[in-house]
Amino acid sequence: MIVLSYVKQPTQIDIIDKLKHVLSGSLSREEFSIWAYRWVENFDNRNQLSSIENEVHSNLIFLLAIDLEIEPTVYFHGDEEIAEWIGEVKKGKPLS
Repeated sequence: MIVLSYVKQPTQIDIIDKLKHVLSGSLSREEFSIWAYRWVENFDNRNQLSSIENEVHSNLIFLLAIDLEIEPTVYFHGDEEIAEWIGEVKKGKPLS
């Protein structure tokens, strides 16, 4: 028997929520990056994206770098920068 499951595609609100979880420590940067990568792959495999999907896709691509380390446990993008990203996404601005 084949069981199909449905997973709701992420929105900008989902991105904000997950980034907040990273800041609180309830989600690791690596877990966020894996989640984002799966959705980037999903969007990449589609023939066409809506404008909203394209914005989410672009932000997820940018956020794949969230787990880049300079040295163990020292990240290239600090918590302050993640907080800024949350603000930008809330304003509807693309991350760059």
